[in-house]
Amino acid sequence: MNADQPGAGPRGKRDPNRRVIDVHCTVHGGPRGFTNLVVTKRDGFIEMDPHVTGQCVIIFDEKAVTELFDAIGEWLG
Repeated sequence: MNADQPGAGPRGKRDPNRRVIDVHCTVHGGPRGFTNLVVTKRDGFIEMDPHVTGQCVIIFDEKAVTELFDAIGEWLG
């Protein structure tokens, strides 16, 4: 990631509003953990950017992300 890209913090310092999670893509294949999923908090919204390309960014408002959080909590027990 370049320092001029959104979500990039100063070199060596972690941006508290951005996470990169290793996941698996069933469309593009590759081993488990091969795909990067960037999750960013921006202005009260949560953005998920699979593949870090910006081509398909999923944006959650507070209601949607709360529903997702509740569902994941239920599934994981």
